[in-house]
Amino acid sequence: MTEEGIQILKPRNGRTSRLRNMNIFSRLLILFIFATMLPIAIYGILLYNKSSNVIQEGISNSLESMLIQICSNIDEKIEKVRNDSIEISYMDEIQDILIHYQEYTERMKNNTKILITERMSSKYVFDNIVSEITLYTLDGHAVNVYGSDAFRLNMKEDHLKYFLQESYENKGRFIVKAMNEDYEERIAAGVNVVRKNIVLGKAIKKKEDGNVIGYMLMTVEEEKIRSIYQELATNMSAEMFVLDKNNVVISSAEETVRVGSRFENKEIIDGIEIDRYYRKTGNEGSMVYNQTINENWVLVSVIPSTYLHSDSAPVLQNFIYVGLFSIAFGVLITALVSYSIISPINRTIAGIKAFETGQMDARVTVDGNDEITILAKQFNKMAKEINRLLVNIREAERQKRRLEIKALQAQINPHFLANTLNMIAFIAKMKNENSIVTLVNAIIDLLRGSMKNDDNLQTVSDEIELLKNYITIQNYRLMNKFDVAFHIDPEIESCLMPKFVLQPIVENAIIHGIEPSNRRGMISITGYRENRDMIFEITDNGVGIEPSEFPNILHNQKNEGKERFTGIGIGNVNHRIKLMFGNQYGLDARSVKLEYTTLRIKLPIKKQDEKHD
Repeated sequence: MTEEGIQILKPRNGRTSRLRNMNIFSRLLILFIFATMLPIAIYGILLYNKSSNVIQEGISNSLESMLIQICSNIDEKIEKVRNDSIEISYMDEIQDILIHYQEYTERMKNNTKILITERMSSKYVFDNIVSEITLYTLDGHAVNVYGSDAFRLNMKEDHLKYFLQESYENKGRFIVKAMNEDYEERIAAGVNVVRKNIVLGKAIKKKEDGNVIGYMLMTVEEEKIRSIYQELATNMSAEMFVLDKNNVVISSAEETVRVGSRFENKEIIDGIEIDRYYRKTGNEGSMVYNQTINENWVLVSVIPSTYLHSDSAPVLQNFIYVGLFSIAFGVLITALVSYSIISPINRTIAGIKAFETGQMDARVTVDGNDEITILAKQFNKMAKEINRLLVNIREAERQKRRLEIKALQAQINPHFLANTLNMIAFIAKMKNENSIVTLVNAIIDLLRGSMKNDDNLQTVSDEIELLKNYITIQNYRLMNKFDVAFHIDPEIESCLMPKFVLQPIVENAIIHGIEPSNRRGMISITGYRENRDMIFEITDNGVGIEPSEFPNILHNQKNEGKERFTGIGIGNVNHRIKLMFGNQYGLDARSVKLEYTTLRIKLPIKKQDEKHD
């Protein structure tokens, strides 16, 4: 304890004293290493994981969309073949040749083939997906009605019998089989043409009684289906193939997955039965997607993990570069800052403490141009700005009161005039001068509204009533030259707004827009709520305003002439709103010369309980 009774705490020996014995640069560098590098590293790892997941999710979603589109395209092609088969099976020529096959000569068969070929060629002019169509009678006679005779599908007899029997038992519904070279007879000994086809077969029924009269086999080259997804599979280095409900390969972009054979990979088969996609086991970590084509087919895609992570590698690389640059830059800044702190610190602290004690005119004596010096200068500016703002606030309050008094003074307040007008209205009513009664009553209501000087806020509905009375007077003055349409949202009718905001705007529209125009005037007054604000839009179809005139109109606070009702100009209204509610509120305008002018008023939502806030 000292003589004055103040306890002096001496620094303890230890880590704190050792840090205090280090220079500022060393302390800042240690702080930077432990307080900056570690959080950056942790944040970087989290950010990379997050961004990597987002990128992979985006790739997965994009991939799924592409697979859905591919499946849709495949299904569309197969569905077209189905629909064509129905049309062909009920053609009179097809029905006749199957029923009366024994009576047909080769010439008649050839004529039927020419007719079918012409019809099919018109269907497949842009997409010849069907390569051949063959009819079979019930006793096994084949009639090729579409396609080349040179390389027709030559199915082995046992496969053909089984296929036709299955078509018969399916009662007219389509059956689909994928066939490779094992299903066909060789063209000649030693010749083995490798062909992959998808055969769609169905029994043809007689139109009259529904009895089966034969069969139709439509051959689609497997390459037509594979070409739909081949490019995508190549770009992704992916395995893509189509399986039917019996896990037989219908189409494949992978040579190891043989068309027409049963797919034997149990892991993939079990996986696609559980979920639309799953991660394949093994070092590759591939993702397996399956997408339903129709009720019988599914498109399987085995996507390598290298493709799914291809966009994540640049993110990691960029982050490492940014991290290294940030560390180097941080060390450099630490070195610079450590040598620029000591010099002006004491003088700055002294000035700040003086200001803290209430000496509002206190300033910091500064020299130099380093960071602490700039901070001291900013403190001087702040102190000066605080004093200036205090003066401005007092001046703004005085100006606000002057505007309120001026607005109240602008309101016509002689009760004698109101009583006299009441007498005139009574006399006019006695003489059945209804137009005079209407006009005088409008003037009386307008005067009564202006004489309410208890507050500078009123409800939107009261403001609209004042405006309607003013419009009635102007319509009589201009001999009904214009129409007015009100579109006020009932939700804002009870909200508060400053008095005589809408009237000067409408007055300006009448005097400067409608009167000079040589056409019938139309004024639209719209009010609605927009989030926490009220918006009023007043549009007239008058002569319009040049855009260059907007600043003068919106910011000129000079009052209008005495021929106006209140003498309050648009600029005065705009300034009054900004003083009351802030610079984010007020007026703006848009106009097309000789077409229209719209003035938009933005006010805050205020309820009755906020009237005196």
